Amino acid sequence: MAKKPPSGRCVHCLEHSDHRTWDHVFPVSWYPDSTPQNIAKWKIPSCLKCNQEYGVLEEDLLGRLALCIDPQSEKNKGIVERALRSIDPSSAKGQKDRGSRQAKRQKLQREMLEGHAIPDHGIYPNLGERWNRPIEERAAISVSASSISRLCEKIVRGITYIADNRFIEHPYHVNFYALTDDGALGFEEVFEKFGQLFAREPGIAVRRAVAHEDKISSLYSIEIFGQFKMYATVTAGG
Repeated sequence: MAKKPPSGRCVHCLEHSDHRTWDHVFPVSWYPDSTPQNIAKWKIPSCLKCNQEYGVLEEDLLGRLALCIDPQSEKNKGIVERALRSIDPSSAKGQKDRGSRQAKRQKLQREMLEGHAIPDHGIYPNLGERWNRPIEERAAISVSASSISRLCEKIVRGITYIADNRFIEHPYHVNFYALTDDGALGFEEVFEKFGQLFAREPGIAVRRAVAHEDKISSLYSIEIFGQFKMYATVTAGG
């Protein structure tokens, strides 16, 4: 078992903590079954509060995203099944676990949208209808924009720390973008020329291009499960 990190600053909130823990940049449950077993999973030092908060956020997000991705892809092998088991009371290990799974299942069911109740705007890029089904046969689930933005910031902070052993702090901050493939062309051109790949393939790929001048202003592309994409910049000022 890996030793806990020594006292120091949390990568997320930047506060000093005497009791830091290891936080996985991408939760272990987000790695598909097709991930080679010998791949080391990135982890960073975090205070307990941030680690726990992100754990709750990531569990909720995975349950929602798993309902939107292609279950046949090698890039998310086992993810959909794993997420469905997490809300299946029959897979529970005890009464408390059964109640927790049932509550999660009911919450998702309450928030599902069907047919004409699905809005024609605000659909996350690459996670919309792909089968050309009649509107009456479609279903959708809401996903918190704030949760996705926070996840994106966590990953950017984590990769910056792993690559450069640096914290993102004032005056620098992380900006999140949900872009279509066409909208991301400017990012992609920069990555083609200057990008560096950080990958835990087949399910996780992060590309990063860092400004030569200050070594921290940067562009990020984050692709998970071959379908869910986030873009970010690290910039100074407002």
